[in-house]
Amino acid sequence: MKQLFSILIFIIIAISSQGQDYRSPTLWQDEVIVDGSNTEWQHPFRLHNTSAGVSFSIANDSSYLYLSFETKEPLYVVKMLRASWYFQLSSKERKRRFNVTVAFDPMFIELEPKHDYVENKEKEGPTFENWLDDYRLESNTYTIQGLKHEQRIALTLDDTRHNLIRVRLGYNEEKAVYEIAIPLKELMPMAAIEWNERMKLKVYIDALDAPSEKGKLSVGTGSFQSIGRQGRQTIPPSSPPQELVQPKKLTEGATKDCLYYKASFSHEFYLVSEPK
Repeated sequence: MKQLFSILIFIIIAISSQGQDYRSPTLWQDEVIVDGSNTEWQHPFRLHNTSAGVSFSIANDSSYLYLSFETKEPLYVVKMLRASWYFQLSSKERKRRFNVTVAFDPMFIELEPKHDYVENKEKEGPTFENWLDDYRLESNTYTIQGLKHEQRIALTLDDTRHNLIRVRLGYNEEKAVYEIAIPLKELMPMAAIEWNERMKLKVYIDALDAPSEKGKLSVGTGSFQSIGRQGRQTIPPSSPPQELVQPKKLTEGATKDCLYYKASFSHEFYLVSEPK
């Protein structure tokens, strides 16, 4: 009888473990200065997606939800800028449901460096500064859908007077950073917030057109799969967060092939209340 009881307990525990959804809490963060430097954040970021080459973190305070994405490999940045990318935030909580999309428009950037420093043989290859300076010279815009106050017009990264959310793109020789602040009141009624709301982040990064000898492939958090030119990739089920114990350079092994792969990932999380 005891043996049968032990077996039943083991089965229940196993089923329960399989049902875990790997949601993680956000970080409570005092108000973040959204300037593209992400110096106020806790480092290193503990969430990372290999196919996208992106590390990210999610935080909140009593008024804002904060997102920060960073990459240390220039080719992944070029793909995000030239091919376009967008993210979705959603929640199915009763009386607090929302589905918001923030889409960044594609911009034209030369893959090969054309700047004066190329003549200096001491410097090997392009830097973040050169690519992102070109990007900032363009009329870079993004669009938002799903906020309480609709704002569908194209918005510029540097305009903070009229934008409902705050977005900054920053960079140095080590990494490029997107920093984003979204008012919680634009997602749900503030009076209804319980500080345990479950949410989901989905990120989609498009691909550049591959040379004719290459197929256009899609890379998600799972396997490779062929897609059509306008195909959309299905987000795989939420998987355990990939933790980074030490800061990781992504320059090793990255080639231009990564420009021709679509990438997507998702992560489930929940809000936290102010620590007492």
